[in-house]
Amino acid sequence: MSQLIHGKKVLYTGICGLGLVLSTVFQPVMAATLDFAIQPILGEEETRKAFAPLAKFIASVTGDEVVIHTARDFPEYLVNQKKNNPYEIMMDNAFFTDYRNEKQNWTSIAKIPGLVSYTLIVSSDNAVFDTDELVGKTIASLMPPAPSGIFLGQMFRNPLRQPSIVATNSSEESLQKVLDGQVVGAIIPTPLVNNALQDGKDLVVVKTSVQIPHVAISVSPNVPEETREKIRKALLEADKNKEGQAMLKKLGFSNFEPADPSGYAGLMQYLIEFSFADEE
Repeated sequence: MSQLIHGKKVLYTGICGLGLVLSTVFQPVMAATLDFAIQPILGEEETRKAFAPLAKFIASVTGDEVVIHTARDFPEYLVNQKKNNPYEIMMDNAFFTDYRNEKQNWTSIAKIPGLVSYTLIVSSDNAVFDTDELVGKTIASLMPPAPSGIFLGQMFRNPLRQPSIVATNSSEESLQKVLDGQVVGAIIPTPLVNNALQDGKDLVVVKTSVQIPHVAISVSPNVPEETREKIRKALLEADKNKEGQAMLKKLGFSNFEPADPSGYAGLMQYLIEFSFADEE
């Protein structure tokens, strides 16, 4: 009788042990969450809405949940990532892309094709041909460290001779304020200026910045290499399959191209010059 009871104990223990092993083996893998920060070029809600197709595309590639994060404006955006960057993926301008590549060991994996510059414009009713003529005048711009704000600061280096900056949430808003006569000038991406001129808008170009590489998508060193490479491959080949083409169409992009870190090298100096980043 005692042998029978002992045998049942052994059998029961074995079954429990096997169940524990099987539960470990067959336990479903929980999807990770990838926090995806995007610079607030359109205002907070519009940025979330505009880039939702991209987040959905990345989620379909990785099998992870992708959560979009942005901010009300660039100053808040800077504060959110200043210490202990909480994000896994970021879509950002060339200045921040280089800073993270160099200082935080991030990897830029894909970018919007080509280069971009920023142009200071006025309406034909307020035509000027030199930045000195805009000292004390109203100029619409995204606030620094947005590239438009940084380049505007470069155009007016004398702290005693500055324009009156009118903060906006998007370059489109800046342009519209000029067209409506609410401000004298604005600094916006050059392609937006070209489109407006082609549409017959009465604008005068005052000054254009240097060209910098377009916006890039970067991945944190905390993201597994396998996941990073999945995202890179999917983005660079997006224009070659239906799902990717649908995503690109919604974003208004033709394709993504490789974001070679060397193409961004040195551009973090713009942030350092205006005290938005440290040398160390």
